[in-house]
Amino acid sequence: MELKKPVRRTLARQILDAMEDMIRLGKWKIGDRIPSEPELAKTFSVSHNTIREAVQTLIHAGILAARPGDGTYVIADNRFAVAMNNRLHEAELSKILEARLALEKEIARLAAAHRTDEDLARLETALAKCRKKDGNGIEDDMAFHALVAEATHNPILADLYRIIIGHLRQNLETLLEEKQYTPSAMALHDDLLQAIRSRHADAAENIIVQIVAFDTASIRG
Repeated sequence: MELKKPVRRTLARQILDAMEDMIRLGKWKIGDRIPSEPELAKTFSVSHNTIREAVQTLIHAGILAARPGDGTYVIADNRFAVAMNNRLHEAELSKILEARLALEKEIARLAAAHRTDEDLARLETALAKCRKKDGNGIEDDMAFHALVAEATHNPILADLYRIIIGHLRQNLETLLEEKQYTPSAMALHDDLLQAIRSRHADAAENIIVQIVAFDTASIRG
């Protein structure tokens, strides 16, 4: 039997594999902004060109997305996520918003049913950050809702949420810039956390419907 010679990986390929591992292991999650090119070059002790080649490969693969003037974000962590993002790009905004509402309602109910004390602590910390005027409204709001999804302890729901909200992110950021949009009323978020803390699934669902309705009305203008 003829043995194949081992394939020598290029430096860019090694960096690409390392970055994919960061995503696969959850160190960079869907919706996260990855470090800048200079930071990555310093971390991996390679040239900017090597980093740029690896990043561009992941962008073309549908794993990362570059947002001019903002940075590069993780938009998928597996082939399913890539396929979902492709499907969302083809879908009407109204259909995506309907899917988000259906998903968030079940997430709110399951978070109320399955949350742990550790989940509550993380949610309280995230909500406190939302209250700070010097914070990033969109970033902080999305982080809070992502933690609600994680409190379901259903990784499939959490992944679906991150994919959909990541796709809607640009719409929300545009509103924040053009209309000084503040994501949802702070009081509703307080009420949602209280419902989850008290394990009141019906209340949590009703509150999330109001929050999503606020976002939806703002996006549709």
